[in-house]
Amino acid sequence: MKKRFNQLRAALLFAALFFGMGCERELEELELATFPTNAEVFIDGFPGDLNYAAFGGSAVGAFDVDTEVKYAGTTSMKFAVPDFEDPAGAYAGGAFFLTGGRDLSGYNVLTFWARATQAANIDIVGIGNDLGGNNFQASVEGLAINTNWQKYYIPIPDPSKLTQERGMFFYSEGPENGRGYTFWIDEMKFEKLGTVVAVNSGIFNGENLTQTVETGATFRADGFAVFNLPTGINQRVNAAPSYFTYTSSNPSVASVDATGAVTVLDAGTATITATLGGEPAVGSLAITSTGDPILPSTPAPTPTVPSADVISIFSNAYTNVPVDFYNGFWQFSTTQSANVQVVPGDDIIRYSQLNFVGIQFTAPTIDARAVNRIHLDIWTPDPTALPATFKVLLVDLGPDGAFGGNDDVSHEVTITSPVLQTQQWVSIDLPLSAFPGLTSRANLAQIVLSGDLPNVFMDNLYLYNGDGGGSGGGSEPTMAAPTPTRPAANVISLFSDAYNDVPVDTWRTDWSAATFEDVNIAGNATKKYSMLDFVGIETVANQVDAADMSHLHLDVWSGDFTSFSIKLVDFGPDGGFGGGDDVEHQIDFATPAQGQWISYDIPLSDFTGLTTRSNIAQYILVGQPTGATTVFVDNIYFYRTGGGGNPTEPATAAPAPTRPAANVISLFSDAYTDVPVDTWRTDWSAATFEDVTVAGNAAKKYSMLDFVGIETVANQVDATDMTHLHLDAWSADFTSFSIKLVDFGADGGFGGGDDVEHQIDFPMPAQAQWVSYDIPLSDFTGLTTRANLAQYILVAQPSGGATVFVDNLYFYGSGGGGNPTSPVAAAPTPTTAAANVISLFSDAYTDVPVDTWRTDWSAAVLEDINVAGNATKKYSMLDFVGIETVANQVDATAMTHFRIDVWSADFTTFGIKLVDFGPDGAFGGGDDVEHQVNFTTPAQRQWISYDIPLSDFTGLTRRANIAQYILVGQPTGATTIFVDNVYFRN
Repeated sequence: MKKRFNQLRAALLFAALFFGMGCERELEELELATFPTNAEVFIDGFPGDLNYAAFGGSAVGAFDVDTEVKYAGTTSMKFAVPDFEDPAGAYAGGAFFLTGGRDLSGYNVLTFWARATQAANIDIVGIGNDLGGNNFQASVEGLAINTNWQKYYIPIPDPSKLTQERGMFFYSEGPENGRGYTFWIDEMKFEKLGTVVAVNSGIFNGENLTQTVETGATFRADGFAVFNLPTGINQRVNAAPSYFTYTSSNPSVASVDATGAVTVLDAGTATITATLGGEPAVGSLAITSTGDPILPSTPAPTPTVPSADVISIFSNAYTNVPVDFYNGFWQFSTTQSANVQVVPGDDIIRYSQLNFVGIQFTAPTIDARAVNRIHLDIWTPDPTALPATFKVLLVDLGPDGAFGGNDDVSHEVTITSPVLQTQQWVSIDLPLSAFPGLTSRANLAQIVLSGDLPNVFMDNLYLYNGDGGGSGGGSEPTMAAPTPTRPAANVISLFSDAYNDVPVDTWRTDWSAATFEDVNIAGNATKKYSMLDFVGIETVANQVDAADMSHLHLDVWSGDFTSFSIKLVDFGPDGGFGGGDDVEHQIDFATPAQGQWISYDIPLSDFTGLTTRSNIAQYILVGQPTGATTVFVDNIYFYRTGGGGNPTEPATAAPAPTRPAANVISLFSDAYTDVPVDTWRTDWSAATFEDVTVAGNAAKKYSMLDFVGIETVANQVDATDMTHLHLDAWSADFTSFSIKLVDFGADGGFGGGDDVEHQIDFPMPAQAQWVSYDIPLSDFTGLTTRANLAQYILVAQPSGGATVFVDNLYFYGSGGGGNPTSPVAAAPTPTTAAANVISLFSDAYTDVPVDTWRTDWSAAVLEDINVAGNATKKYSMLDFVGIETVANQVDATAMTHFRIDVWSADFTTFGIKLVDFGPDGAFGGGDDVEHQVNFTTPAQRQWISYDIPLSDFTGLTRRANIAQYILVGQPTGATTIFVDNVYFRN
């Protein structure tokens, strides 16, 4: 478990002083003097005026002087990194600094020798941290060390600035994979080396940024420099802004001071540039200022919730809990913040240049189990019409109470128009049930605000236990029910704007005891039942077959119910009420929470009396107090998760790779030796990560996935000789999947001006099965170099709602086929139970008789071949091919899907036609039906598992006599496809 230094530097404290500090002299006693030029930091000991202070939260005793292990001389510096959750401290870190200062302008690099008990990457090492202004801090991140003594270099971005430097050395390092270790440093000194040569430098990560802002906006220029070391590699150094000399093209519009602080002063345009040591730095900031900001004319509404029911984070109406910060100034955040007052004594936070901003409270965290809502008021001058969004993310640290402990949970809610309004206060009042991913709330630690509104004023941010937020006594909801995120393919919906609904006969039968209205809540259609005793909803004319479903979902809101019940009634195989085969069951919920949306997800197995569910015809809602209850209902649907052949986790391991190890660079696979990977989840990722085992095979699991970064920054991958990227992915719920590769270029540093990247998207990937992606690196067209691959970013939709399992992530080259024309690995092995399958061709099942796999009217060549020990059909020179079961026609009436695995290096279109000969069982008898499904631009050089609902074959109105299966490929007559696992399933 690694702790990044940028999460810690705000907490620097003098936790220990190992060396005494001299007494201060009165100012009048001081004489003008030059500062010593001593180059030594540690050569068998420290100079007399060097002090050490441990950083706040670190293990105070992590640093010591060792007389046993050393590179030269008699002693070395020893650093003991603690284990994860060590009570002595979360990490090792501290600064070595002088009471006075030194003139280091005659040197250009700090050098030292280091070794460790294991291979590791030190989070950060550097100079210039003097526990004060740190004006000339310079650092290297991810310093790779191992068990051998090696010499290391920290170049100084501009030595001429260091005429009175106090910060000699600092470091910060956390456990590696949760375990501590020890490293040593020796012979540390400043040197002037002609073999350390400046390559380039930059501000704003080397990017030419553009910003449209208001007067008063501020920016801080970051900086870096790249040096070629005596080892021949290029080293990126993070450089404090004060090393640079800045210029504004129009100082009357935007000024910039010596510390890189940019302030927008007036309307107009200006561009900020910089030099380092007299040489131009890459990167700039082009500002267009619109002038004075637009401010709210009135304060936010005054809260009325009793203080006893409130946990306040920011509000003058309540006493606020301790907050670490209202703006963490996190990496990649452009957000600026300031407190403003519209009326005296009423503070409002103004966020400008908002992309995302973190509000954090960890000392202590918030136990939100006793509250049910979150409230905040926002005001924006920006346009709020769709598709503009404002997002609220809640993060809980889980039982361990620490970031990154693998038990962190989070969920984000998106707010859009018509809730969002321009130039008026909007009260956002959300039930915590709208954050279903927030499965624990005992250690709430962060609220992250983001979206498309650059300027947001915020007030009255608090959690509370209440009646719905100023809704006239809690009689009606002010917010819509949570938007469902389950894939439509897994849902049978009666009522929801998120899905296509099945026909419903009535939403209030004539035997009901309730009043019914169709209403609109925050732009969302909703059912309202008042004076409710019970209400019947019916689908008698179109009975619902929920046999393949696992759960019933509905969202309910009431300001007054004291109990709530749901009864399901199945009319049985005869489809008629009272036919003797009806079954039913009612589930009761006592004392449900009032004044908030409650999302009921009820396993159908809980309806124990509902012994059949293929003919569900009635849905009865019951409320108490009898005849005096008002209930709002939304999102009524059945869905499936682990049941019905739709598992949420893989039951089998990913296919075992078969490519020769000599042709592979593996990041993760049990089949190969893996190269070092810095992290499988960067701290800027939006995902939860777990190392899991699937059928005895190690796999990576990402849940609540929006995007995740994987990094090999310290040991960048040279894939120049490779031709393909391979990975296996499994998900029960992703609707798209993307893979981005990032190469840091010849300088080996992020943002050095030579970075390249490219992302490839795969829409509608097959769910609930392993998908093997074999992607030609030539398809990553923006990846013009690949000798310094450092980042691998996986993206999935629905954003924040996908769970993806990953295995066998590797590059492979010529021995793996270069640009292969035939598959190396066999098609994925099917996992559907044989009892639910009618198989035409698969080693996994017993096949029904097939007349021919190539009719004489086909335009294709057929071969029976073997791929990795698995029987496969190969069709070359394909235009179309007919496959027939005329003599033994297939009755697929009870089946729901048609499945086929296909591999091709060259097809651009693929089509599948099914033909049913009708009751007469003969072609052309007047009762034939057929339908073709086409797939454009299918992925090449990988197995594609097509699992097609038979309902997609809309022209196939019967399927008791299926006799022909026609496969079509383009380019016409020039396509080769490999086929396996052809079967129907339910």
